[in-house]
Amino acid sequence: MGSRETGSPVSLLSKYLLFFINFAIFLVSCAVTGLTAWILVEKEKTVKNAYDFFLDPSCVLCLAGSTAVFISFFGWFGSLREHVFSLKFYRYLLMFFFLIEFVFVILIFVIVYVPDARTQLNIYPEDSLTQAIVKYRDDEDMQNLIDGIQELLECCGTSNDDMGYKDWSQNAYFNCTPQLEATDFGEFCSVPFSCCIKQESGLINYLCGKNMQSSSTDAVRATTIYTKGCFKSISDILQNNVLVVGGVIIGVLIPQMLLTSLTARFTHQIKLQMAKWNYRQRVER
Repeated sequence: MGSRETGSPVSLLSKYLLFFINFAIFLVSCAVTGLTAWILVEKEKTVKNAYDFFLDPSCVLCLAGSTAVFISFFGWFGSLREHVFSLKFYRYLLMFFFLIEFVFVILIFVIVYVPDARTQLNIYPEDSLTQAIVKYRDDEDMQNLIDGIQELLECCGTSNDDMGYKDWSQNAYFNCTPQLEATDFGEFCSVPFSCCIKQESGLINYLCGKNMQSSSTDAVRATTIYTKGCFKSISDILQNNVLVVGGVIIGVLIPQMLLTSLTARFTHQIKLQMAKWNYRQRVER
């Protein structure tokens, strides 16, 4: 729509607020998508299955960036040009992703706070990430991601129990099968350095996880490495920080709700203006 007339129901504040928010997201998302795509090309990434894709931070960021580019385009273009179809499509996309996030949040809380639901629903998310351990040495980005998660959450392995360190036996390098004990594997029955308890000096001992699956006693193991699995660590964090986690979730969902509401209101204003123009044209005829 072109010139703005006195008494127009279209709010310039709503228009340019929607435009600038979405245009900023569009630019940032383009940069993220371009950078991650370049990284994937440079390292000649080959995706054989879903695990190869979702366990690679570059792939996930590239997907998230391209999705944000797609959604935000309809937001800034629709608001700038006052294009009703683009704004409607943008609003439906926001509602769709809001619904997915809401269902995901409910599912997480059910799994964490209602343990019996895991068995009844046959949902064991830690089992789906065993491939991350199996492929630990296959991709440097995946390895850095796993190490970062274990260091951040102070955990070892993926299990939802206090024996998560044993999960590393599923990796060919850290395998602790008795039949392989005589094999000269430098990391046999060990765990990655990221499982090690942080020292006050801040220095990293890359060999501190050696033989932690087998020869070490429980007392030595408890003072050297984190033994609980990462899903156990996540469950503990969620249970001990309910208010903080709830605040973060609300902080993520509310802006989407406000954008959806603002878009619906702005679309309605445009329709009122169009109806006003159409009525005036009929009167003038």
